[in-house]
Amino acid sequence: MNHPSMSDEKRARNRIVRRITVVILAIFLLVIATGSALAYVFVKRSVEPIDPSSTETVEVEVPLGAGSGYIGELLEENGLVRSSTIFRFYTRFKNESSFQAGTYTLSPSQSIDELIETLQTGKVIVVPDIKLVIPEGFTIDQVIARLAKVAEIPKEEISEQLSDREYIQSLVNEHEMLTEEVLQEGIYHPLEGYLFPATYEFNKGVTLNEIIDEMLLPTESMYQEYKDRLADSGRTFHETLALASVVEKEAVSTEDRKEIAGVFENRLNDGMKLQSDPTVWYGTGETSIFTSFADLENDSLYNTYRYEGIPIGPIAAVSRDAFEAVLNPNDTENIYFYARPPREGFPNGEVLFEVDYEDHQQNVNKYRSEWEAFEEANSN
Repeated sequence: MNHPSMSDEKRARNRIVRRITVVILAIFLLVIATGSALAYVFVKRSVEPIDPSSTETVEVEVPLGAGSGYIGELLEENGLVRSSTIFRFYTRFKNESSFQAGTYTLSPSQSIDELIETLQTGKVIVVPDIKLVIPEGFTIDQVIARLAKVAEIPKEEISEQLSDREYIQSLVNEHEMLTEEVLQEGIYHPLEGYLFPATYEFNKGVTLNEIIDEMLLPTESMYQEYKDRLADSGRTFHETLALASVVEKEAVSTEDRKEIAGVFENRLNDGMKLQSDPTVWYGTGETSIFTSFADLENDSLYNTYRYEGIPIGPIAAVSRDAFEAVLNPNDTENIYFYARPPREGFPNGEVLFEVDYEDHQQNVNKYRSEWEAFEEANSN
């Protein structure tokens, strides 16, 4: 019998070792390749925009002497880059520096290269001398108070200008949307509802007339956009704006606005009064959670408990959302609605709609105590 020699056994072991070495090396190279590929994908993703389709902007203030590490953390905190570490190494690898101090308007749609370029050019946002923010539903008295504060114009001067009939007539002659309706007897403020709720920026030296002209432009644009629809509706722009202002004061969400607009259409078509509390408050000049019987008897042409139809004029600044709701109200059977106050899960409150008066009255009786508690909690 032949036995394998020692040299044959050694050669066999060597072959096995070589095979094991090749397998281990292949696995090692595969791990390295996989890791490299994953690292490449991670880095590539990190330098691309977080959201290429984003239209949002973020104001970022870069202090004097800030380095790439600090700037990277700043960008990551504001959702502009995925990794501050990648930003720091990327800028070092590309030998990017010379970042300029300042306040920048940046976007998640920018890549790291675009962010670097912006931060190096020193193209900072220009802070306006006057920033006027008018929320939806602001009355003209609130607009006057806000404007007086930020523009440092005496309230008396603004009020006098906005009630000057000769000045208002000049605006009527200039703007197609403005008609003699704004000068009717019984109108409190001719331009109520016409000063569009938005954020306005002005430089020092701007005149009151220029500010008013700027605030009228978005409303004029809205009128021009819907002029044909208005003609088909059978209502004037002034009437539509007045009804939209009531919807604005009664609702907070888009869907509520459309449903309330539908409720008001049903009331108008049925010959009912609108019976909207905000119109009463506008007439009395007082805002309250509860409307008294004395309030309901107030002889103001805005009082929709006393007078039928749409009030004589707008009662607040009207958003595009409320205006469109009046032009395109929900086709609903509801006639009544009752608003519950803000609470957990409903930070803006909740509106309950009903077809029957009895069901509506049950809501009033059931949830009236919520308003009493709300008023007490907010008076402390």
